[in-house]
Amino acid sequence: MSGPAPVREGLGMPADPCRAVPVLRGREQEFAALTGLLEDAERGKGGLLLIEGAPGSGKTRLLEEARLAAGRRGLRVFHGGGDPEGHTVALGPILQAFSSGSDPLFDARQLSDATQLPNQGFWILQEIRERLERAAMATPLVVLVDDVQWCDETSLLALRSLPESLAGNPVVWLLAARTAGLSGCARTTVSRLAREGGRRIRLGPLGGEAIRELARDALGAVPDEAILDLASPAEGKPLLLRELFEGLRDEGAVTVRSGRARLTGTRTPKRFKESIRYRLSHLSETARHFAEVASVLGRSCSVDLMVELLEVPLGSLVEPLQKVLAAELMVEVDGRVAFRHDLVREAIAGLAPAPRRRWLQRRSVDLQLARGVPVTDVAAMLCESAEPGDREAVTLLTHAAAELAPRAPAAAADLSAHALRLLPEDDPARPRMIAETVSFLWLGGDHGRALELAESAFREPGALDPESEARLRLDLAGLTSQQSFVEAVRQGRLGTAVEGASTGLKAYSLALLALNLTRGGSLDDAHRTALRARALARSAGRTAAEVTALIAESIVAFARADWGRARAASDQAVLLAQEVDPAEIPYKPGMWRIYLLSSCGLAQQAVDEADAGVRLARRHGQAASMHFWAMGRARFLLDAGRLEEARAEAEGVVAMAEDLGSADFTDTSVRYPVGLVAMHTGERQGVRRAARDAAEMMRDESVFVSRFGAWLAAQAAEWEGDSRRALELMPPETEFFDTVHPEFCLPFDPTDQPVFVRIALRAGDRQRAAQAVAVARQRAEANPEFASLAAAAAHARGLLEEDAELLAEAVELYRGSQRPIAVASACEDAGRVLLTTSPVRAAPYLERALRLYEECGAEWHAARVRRHLAAAGSRTKPAAHARNRSTGWAGLSRGELQVVRLVAAGATNREVAERLFVSPHTVNTYVRRSFKKLGITSRIELVKIAMEHDQEVAGAA
Repeated sequence: MSGPAPVREGLGMPADPCRAVPVLRGREQEFAALTGLLEDAERGKGGLLLIEGAPGSGKTRLLEEARLAAGRRGLRVFHGGGDPEGHTVALGPILQAFSSGSDPLFDARQLSDATQLPNQGFWILQEIRERLERAAMATPLVVLVDDVQWCDETSLLALRSLPESLAGNPVVWLLAARTAGLSGCARTTVSRLAREGGRRIRLGPLGGEAIRELARDALGAVPDEAILDLASPAEGKPLLLRELFEGLRDEGAVTVRSGRARLTGTRTPKRFKESIRYRLSHLSETARHFAEVASVLGRSCSVDLMVELLEVPLGSLVEPLQKVLAAELMVEVDGRVAFRHDLVREAIAGLAPAPRRRWLQRRSVDLQLARGVPVTDVAAMLCESAEPGDREAVTLLTHAAAELAPRAPAAAADLSAHALRLLPEDDPARPRMIAETVSFLWLGGDHGRALELAESAFREPGALDPESEARLRLDLAGLTSQQSFVEAVRQGRLGTAVEGASTGLKAYSLALLALNLTRGGSLDDAHRTALRARALARSAGRTAAEVTALIAESIVAFARADWGRARAASDQAVLLAQEVDPAEIPYKPGMWRIYLLSSCGLAQQAVDEADAGVRLARRHGQAASMHFWAMGRARFLLDAGRLEEARAEAEGVVAMAEDLGSADFTDTSVRYPVGLVAMHTGERQGVRRAARDAAEMMRDESVFVSRFGAWLAAQAAEWEGDSRRALELMPPETEFFDTVHPEFCLPFDPTDQPVFVRIALRAGDRQRAAQAVAVARQRAEANPEFASLAAAAAHARGLLEEDAELLAEAVELYRGSQRPIAVASACEDAGRVLLTTSPVRAAPYLERALRLYEECGAEWHAARVRRHLAAAGSRTKPAAHARNRSTGWAGLSRGELQVVRLVAAGATNREVAERLFVSPHTVNTYVRRSFKKLGITSRIELVKIAMEHDQEVAGAA
């Protein structure tokens, strides 16, 4: 249903203010857990509790008790919940929660329209996060969300994201969900919240004593054993038990004498056996009709819609409405009527004949659309009511799916698939709808169904014309590349083989195939395909296809050590890209150009350009583009030696991806920089996590991904001191350092060459080391204008020959490089070799290496250099910022200190992000790491620690 989310008795909206609220029975421990969280909030701490149970087990009642308790404590409360008819209403429960009560966070009407726009769900989440953070600075907050199992995808995403990002604030989250019937997304949400520290309470059947007390409350006397024996069919559920005991009372089946209630018969009350039918049978025909129609429309509806639907005057509904309310089937608030419990609505709806139910729903859809209600708000009801051949329903569902796709692809897929089922087999719109449904299914994570639907269309004779088949293959190639480059190549080959497709479409297909071949095929094949794609794109005037083909050519040239050609093709692609819509280009040429810059030693310039990309995307509200640039920025920060920032950015990117719904792809992309940071800083747990990630990557069917994983695994093994194992992980067939012209594309970085030579030498394989040195020299000689290749080659050769002069030459060649860890490594090696012959000459190199490592925060390497200096007779102490890095105020990094200072001064995450030119997600990463080092869990504690530290500093001065 449209309009405000469902009204709930028990969420501050009672049907009758004079009606006594039963005492809470049998849930004392659960209520104590709720109270404990409220007490934590008063002390400045947040928390999350998920209440699970079957329908009627008392979840909503516990939330109501929590709401009342929070109000008595003066806490600010927000409440909302999912709706079985509202899973296509983006952020419906969240917007309801934060626009409810006497002191709402915002006016939902101001934001509801924005949820219909692409990526706006992301920005709305940022706004909600900012307002909650600001509000929590004034008063502790309590957020109640009932019926999580019926929340839409975007609301579930918010419930996964907001509690974690606001963990340091006094915000308590109390959620309730059924134990069965959860969607895949809802199950993921529940599991994720529990895994990240949320507490779970499962409501089981009430015990004997609680049942006895419930009976006493309803009957006004102590029940005898015969009454209690009748309670077994209620399965210990409070709702059914109250129904049973009140039924016995109302039907005169008990007598009360001397404070004891005795059963006067053996019959279970009709009210319990057929509770809803029983209540309906005592209503007038018009009242029964009113309840039946309302149940078909959903959990709640407006009275004026009922007037229009029933085509009767408003006055004629007064009597039936009063009867329904008196029967305690429904409640009324602010012109809307809602069922007291979902079990009540479901039971009444089940009594209506199916044809009548569908007619009422379809009529309601038409009326609401005529009122201007968004089609997404009525899409669920439209699915239930539309009949095959209903072309208007097909059009409406198609539009609703398109609106939902950017923020809720799984829901969009369901709507699109339903529309497809309504469409006749021979309808000319089927090919387009199949392609759309496949896309939605894939984006929603249901890859099996997506491929099954597509393959069934390919197999069915005449289902797709050549253009539609080629287009669907192109779409599949783009979609599958996010999960499997090999599958993307397969789809691309099939698409380019379709006869009869247009030249322009074939050019696009070939260009994307060439790009995917650089990751999921051979370089020879990628190069040939890229050349064909460029020629076809130029003849067809398809500039976007030419740009994609040029990127593929550049990648091939880079992998084959023709960096001049790689740079020229990249520059040409960037220039041509200015002429086309960015949405037509699957891989942004600007990002590839920046990767080349970093490889050439210009890492800081790469960071600066990535920063510009992030700022531009933020200014234009392009969340997906901002995320893309932030992913690259994490790697470039690593290259620039800004390790703490690289890790924070990478972890922030994962959180951002969660808000955008692309976490799987992002997780893979940031594993490498996070793992390398752990190795540089000496975090054993992080290195072992990197080894696990690498093992998973090595199992990937893509040669590119698997060999990238092998290199990460090798470096982790070397960090652990197992050089032999490291070398075993990188056999010659990996082609990383063993050939100038590999068959497959590799994630090559010239500064990795000396690292590999060091591994091979420590493993005792001098021949393998010598081969890698020869390859490094050939790469450098083929590209004399790129000093980074010459420096890496000299470094590798110096290691092989233990030649101090070659290593000193490498240091000189690195002059002007923006890759400080590579420079420090060359200085360290030069100093280490010189120690045996000239300790005096060695010292400056080692001191420079130490300074660079300490500036980067690479404490693992810095400690090793200090040992070298000690051997040379030089006494050194860790730099001030390198001491006691693990815990306490002194353990905070420079980036963490910046953030902590601003947060302690009262800035929100977004305000800090704007000051430091990073994302709020990155700020949250800094905050979490700072809390861990300081041993605290709240911002109140942070302010106290900051003040104490400042007082100590002032006293010392």
